[in-house]
Amino acid sequence: MMKPLLSFISILLAANSYAQIYLNPGVDTSLTEVKQALRFYNKYVADFNGKAIPDMAKYWPQSELKLRKVPDQMIYAINDYPLYSMGCRLTILYIRPTANYVHIKTQFSVPDSQKNVMTMAITNYYVAFDKIHEPYFKNPMTEALAKWRTKTVRNIIYHYPPYHIFNAKRADTLVRNIAGLEKEWGLKPININYYLANNKDELYQVQGFDYTVMMGNKAAPSGKSDDKDNQVFCGGLGENYFHEVVHLYLNHLYPKSPLQEGLAVFYAGSMGHSVKWHLKRVTQYLNKHPEADLTDVDNFWYTDPFTNPSSAIQGMICSMVFKKEGVPGLKRLMQYNSYKDIFKKEFNIDKEQINAFLRKSIADESVK
Repeated sequence: MMKPLLSFISILLAANSYAQIYLNPGVDTSLTEVKQALRFYNKYVADFNGKAIPDMAKYWPQSELKLRKVPDQMIYAINDYPLYSMGCRLTILYIRPTANYVHIKTQFSVPDSQKNVMTMAITNYYVAFDKIHEPYFKNPMTEALAKWRTKTVRNIIYHYPPYHIFNAKRADTLVRNIAGLEKEWGLKPININYYLANNKDELYQVQGFDYTVMMGNKAAPSGKSDDKDNQVFCGGLGENYFHEVVHLYLNHLYPKSPLQEGLAVFYAGSMGHSVKWHLKRVTQYLNKHPEADLTDVDNFWYTDPFTNPSSAIQGMICSMVFKKEGVPGLKRLMQYNSYKDIFKKEFNIDKEQINAFLRKSIADESVK
């Protein structure tokens, strides 16, 4: 019989911490190794400070730090803001001691306006102990990838599941695209770890998630890039997801540009389709919705699971400048830090003219 104390108790972390951890009913913390693993996990969570990443060497073994600067692949579940610093409520769903580690499964949630629970992510952390019984994290991604296959093509190390038949032609196409980008921008090759699977959900599971809000919905090609460790995750487009590779090469050159996504869309399309393909879909939507206001480009971001109109518009802007001045024009364009400057200095358009300008440009560029 569980002690009453175990019923949804809260564990207060260190002062100035950004999260509070709760235990779900039925979680047993009576074992010594479980208590030690829980204290270690609590300390890790408390060590996050805003967007800052704690000293990973305090929690992860050197074998993991040699693989990645940020071994914790569950930090960025949703975006570039650390999951532990998003103000979520952390609830440990269960703690299970095994022969090799203590498994901690945690739900990250926030309440909506009606105080209903919205789950952001469910993570799995493995706390192991060394020879002197000091705790450290075992990486669920490393555990999962032990069953995967690898293949190196030029500067890319591909990682893929056993069921996948490697497509050398697609890999060669990606290599040619990369070589062209390097030549145009005067860049040297960077070593890239490229993880691919049939869909994004499988990749999230490999990283250690049971769930994130990015999972589910209509299956469409998708990916993400990690420029901290030069990694690409590709769900649904196999060996040639050039879009995410463009981010690795060019994002760090223009960290304040609002057109980072647009530059990748210009060079490589989005979700397996070209800028023009997406602009045709945006045109169809705008013809049916004359009330849609495009003045704030970033707020016009969703019409359906297949097209992000904001990124399509960004890609169009890059395309329009490239047609006139090539890469030198793109390099100038990417130096602007706001849409206001982009529209005014590149197109001589004031804020009140943006909606009409974009509507006409989208219609024109979708048929060129």
